[in-house]
Amino acid sequence: MSKLRGFTLIELLIVVAIIGILAAIAIPNFLQAQVRAKVARAVSEMRTLATAMETYAVDNTVYPFDWDSRGWPWHLTDVFSTPIDYVTNASSMADPFREQYVSPTRRYRYIQPLANLCADPWPPCPFPGPWTSRWDASACLSDAQAALARLNYGDWKLSSSGPDKTASSGFTTIGLVYDPTNGTISNGDIIRTQKYADVKERGY
Repeated sequence: MSKLRGFTLIELLIVVAIIGILAAIAIPNFLQAQVRAKVARAVSEMRTLATAMETYAVDNTVYPFDWDSRGWPWHLTDVFSTPIDYVTNASSMADPFREQYVSPTRRYRYIQPLANLCADPWPPCPFPGPWTSRWDASACLSDAQAALARLNYGDWKLSSSGPDKTASSGFTTIGLVYDPTNGTISNGDIIRTQKYADVKERGY
């Protein structure tokens, strides 16, 4: 009759060590795959939003107001989905790197230089809400600043906070641009503008 032989302590330790090594290799790759998927999602959704923005401009002869109807500045407004569905899936307005926030601050940041001019008040937001026009005069742009913004990125700029989850995009400039060649999780925003689909081509 043969005796059953169990694992020795050394063999168990070797197995645990091998599992630990495999986990140390696999987990970072898994996390980086998640980040790459979110980056791809942000790029794809901003492409869709850019199309929606141009369609809105064709219909209304002006780009959408960049203040949400509830008073949140520099976020995508409700006019993208109400009353006309320029974006059929309203959830596509949510930045995948701002999951810690609630709507509308979860949305992609959106800046429209002409909507922030100090000299000429922007017309009322076309969507009903407590805030119908620009209400923060301290945030307005001079004609020169608006001209610089339009020179740098055109009539609008969309940005995702990127993997660092911090919005670094400014009013008049492109800001720090996310570049995966610096590491999957690196600083900078993912940016799309009216003038440049890939801002990195401009060398900002």
